[in-house]
Amino acid sequence: MTTEREAETVETRQTTRRSFLKLGTKASGALLAHPLLKSTVTGASRSDRRTLLKNGLIVDGTGAEGVVGNVLIKGTKIEAVSPKPIDVDGETIDCTGKVIAPGFIDVHSHMDWVLPLPGHAELKSPFSAQGCTTFVAGNCGNGIAGFRKNSKHKKRLNPGLFPEFDIAWDTMAEYFAHLRKVGMSHNLVNLVGHGTTRASMRWHDPSPLSKSEMTELLALLEQAMDEGAYGVSLGLQYSPGIFATPDEIKRVARLVRKKDKLLTVHARAYSAMDPSYEFKPFGTPHNVLALQEMIDLARETGVRVQYSHLMFAGTMSHATYGRCLALLDKAIAEGIDIMIDTYPYHCGNTGITVVLPKWFREDLPANYHNLKAIKRLEAELAAMTAVLGFGYDDIQITHAGHPDLNQYNGLFLSQIAKKRGTTPFETAIDFAAKSSRRGSWVLLHKYSNMEIIDALMRHPACLFMTDAVPAKWLRNPAAYGSFPLLLQYARDRKLISLEQAVRKMTGASAERLRIKDRGFLKKGLAADVTVFDFKTVKDNTTLTDYDKPPTGIEAVFINGKQVKKDGKVDGSANAGVVVRS
Repeated sequence: MTTEREAETVETRQTTRRSFLKLGTKASGALLAHPLLKSTVTGASRSDRRTLLKNGLIVDGTGAEGVVGNVLIKGTKIEAVSPKPIDVDGETIDCTGKVIAPGFIDVHSHMDWVLPLPGHAELKSPFSAQGCTTFVAGNCGNGIAGFRKNSKHKKRLNPGLFPEFDIAWDTMAEYFAHLRKVGMSHNLVNLVGHGTTRASMRWHDPSPLSKSEMTELLALLEQAMDEGAYGVSLGLQYSPGIFATPDEIKRVARLVRKKDKLLTVHARAYSAMDPSYEFKPFGTPHNVLALQEMIDLARETGVRVQYSHLMFAGTMSHATYGRCLALLDKAIAEGIDIMIDTYPYHCGNTGITVVLPKWFREDLPANYHNLKAIKRLEAELAAMTAVLGFGYDDIQITHAGHPDLNQYNGLFLSQIAKKRGTTPFETAIDFAAKSSRRGSWVLLHKYSNMEIIDALMRHPACLFMTDAVPAKWLRNPAAYGSFPLLLQYARDRKLISLEQAVRKMTGASAERLRIKDRGFLKKGLAADVTVFDFKTVKDNTTLTDYDKPPTGIEAVFINGKQVKKDGKVDGSANAGVVVRS
């Protein structure tokens, strides 16, 4: 039973919070200045630099109601989190009217391919500018380490965005050592990619693995996890993951379960009709089949599954989102450990070859020159376009990956076809054939609508991310504004509370990966902190300006070092670390 006095205390606290969000903390600051509430921390040295974040609304990542107070950073750690004033010899930042939160964790990233690049602040700083401090990378089966030693396919493993990139390692331990040597702009939590590990052994050979190859694959994945990878990622819509047999997938899942780690999955299909499945105009939507496949895998093996970037490509796929969420809810109620993640945009990065069916990819590059195969492919893609409400008008080239084609970066396939005097289908095949491992990099549009984004943001099993592959050419807007836009929608559309939004992008993500030392504002944890103005935070990207920095992200600290200050990011800070499992 709640007493009258307890009820009065709760109401007083809630009123203070509401007043803070609307008007700032002048009143609460005066209250906290009372001598009976005052505490003192002194004696800072040059080697133990202290920074006090003062009088902000502390939203600590647990989901608990925010409390006005102070956060003290000492060196690389959080020294104190308190509603009481703290006196300190050191820098003080007045956070009145602002939110003090843990640094945002990008739970689905591909920045493992960007962090080793010397310099290139223009590719890394946008993430700091939107409050991101930690990347969970190695997703979609596309890892950067855990390879067969001296693989003859090593140079082909580079996804093609950075031709100058040299993979100077094989193991996860060697990759981590390289990162520490060159310095890191952000923290990295890494996964080992099933697809790239498999490709290091036999490239994109579609035939089933032999017994010895299966043994080698599992040994390489296990070694990577033993060396600090947080789990394994599958890319079942990409080559060579698309060729993995059900038995191979189960054996990988059982290994991950044995290591008590996480299996992240880029599923076979994210549309009602997908080339990963046999072409049929009717029947169960393919994206529903793909989700059910992973639920069944989790049920059978006991592995924890993170179902990556749940999306619904094509307007005709949008209607299936309720069915997919119902499947997810039923599985969770059954006790299956499966969660999802999302971003707030209607487009996403991928390679152009994702539109090619399995049968076509089984014989590449020969099928690019096989007239019979080309005719069959053209007919299937035309039928899918008609059924899905998704076509060449929705495929935008971000990086063509070939010197003769890069002039078309930023254009849609239909626009390029018009300029070249070819059909959109011919254009797509030409770009796929001439470009790198995954084909030209693209932004696919019509991935969702606002109704879907609202539902996913509200879902208790959904985490937040960017899935942004930064490039030198056309940029994915998620690299600039994903977290600010999520906060903006939470505020303006009243989808979830401030505390719930922060939890999904911090504490809940840390718990999902079992990251022990960040994701929360708590004494002794790493000092990854993002300060923002919840009243003004805003994504400024548009359909034509993809690279506008956000509004309202005031300050960002990575391991105690301030990397964003006065609206500017220090791209040379190198404050990040490898976060080992």
